[in-house]
Amino acid sequence: MVVLGAGFAGMNAAHALRGTDAAVIVLDKNNYHTFQPLLYQVSTGYLAAEEVGSALRTIFRRHPNVTVRMGSAASVHWADHTLCLGDGSAVVFDYLILAAGAERNYFGIAGMAEHSWPLYTLDDAVRLRMHLLNRLEETAATLDHARVPITAVVVGGGPTGVETAGALASMGQELVGPATALRVILVEALPRLLAAFSPRSSKRALEDLRRRGVEVRLGETVDSADAGGVTLADGHRIDTDTVIWAAGVQANPLGAAFGLEVNRHGRILVDPQLQVPGHSNVFAAGDFAVTTPAHGAAPPMLASAAIQTGRHAGEQVARLIAGEALTPFRYHDKGIMAVLGRGDAVAELPLRPSAGGTSRYPLRFGGLPAWLLWVGVHIVYLIGFRNRLKVLLDWGWSYFTSRGAGAILVHPPPGRQVVTPPLGTAATRSHPS
Repeated sequence: MVVLGAGFAGMNAAHALRGTDAAVIVLDKNNYHTFQPLLYQVSTGYLAAEEVGSALRTIFRRHPNVTVRMGSAASVHWADHTLCLGDGSAVVFDYLILAAGAERNYFGIAGMAEHSWPLYTLDDAVRLRMHLLNRLEETAATLDHARVPITAVVVGGGPTGVETAGALASMGQELVGPATALRVILVEALPRLLAAFSPRSSKRALEDLRRRGVEVRLGETVDSADAGGVTLADGHRIDTDTVIWAAGVQANPLGAAFGLEVNRHGRILVDPQLQVPGHSNVFAAGDFAVTTPAHGAAPPMLASAAIQTGRHAGEQVARLIAGEALTPFRYHDKGIMAVLGRGDAVAELPLRPSAGGTSRYPLRFGGLPAWLLWVGVHIVYLIGFRNRLKVLLDWGWSYFTSRGAGAILVHPPPGRQVVTPPLGTAATRSHPS
């Protein structure tokens, strides 16, 4: 039994198979799970990388039937049930759960892939944080930094873009000093922010960001990006070396590479049981999969949907192993939330969990109650008690002191330095034999 991918879907699929007779291999290119909703807090220095990443072997240490393996899938031989890896090795499977997630989608904007800072992986967040801290420190060291602010452009007005822009608005002053100016510009192609939310919540987000000093440009698109900035479709030029891409993702291209039927977004088409048509031993979940249009609206590309589909896919494999009939997946919409800044958020919730891809949210509120709910939900979904406790303490510390836990600037060495001891002396070991 192989689970491809250790995101929300893959993790929950593997957890659903604990206690079964299946020998489960969790295969991922990284040896850790990333809590993606908090990546923007890593990139802006409010959380350390270790607080949103959990080692997979630690997560599954109490699951004797689960083995973690690092590797990247390259192809699959369906006839002999073999998954071929990028290093030339292969893994044979009886059952396969495809949960490889999504990747960045730049929508063909010229230069964006080469010159923007994406925010989708933990590596992305750490690189962006180092860049931002470097720029802030360089500016703080100059005499005229107050007159020449750093400009950061966030592309995309969804939850990730809004949350990132809100955190950036406070980052410069709180992490470096009040004399450091960080100009934040948020560019959104649609006429309002948070398109999945109600107009009321969108208006609240717009007003809140502008109150925090964010320059919001609605109904404008980016035409191109280069090393010196971005050019909007109307010809307006914004000079910056910090363009943060938060405008969209697409499914991992492995679905098409495996020869499976995918939709226009690259998501594998599955039946109501999340089974891949034509492959009775293969299931797909999370952002990597979508039910066919004939079976109703598809679950959104959200963490809650990935958790639910992953768990369901694992349960279906357990049913097959036990000789039981499969059951259809039903998505329970639990609402949507977005944080706007410290102590402020917007939340829209159904009065009761509803099945189906569409849901009205009659319960809408914002401010501190929404922020506290947002904190609670994210704490619950963080992997591992230690991470939950540490993030809770760091959030509390940041809230009351305006200081982040991940603002240390570490420059990686260019390479390993080998020190050769003088002739006639013994090399000193770093650890005793």
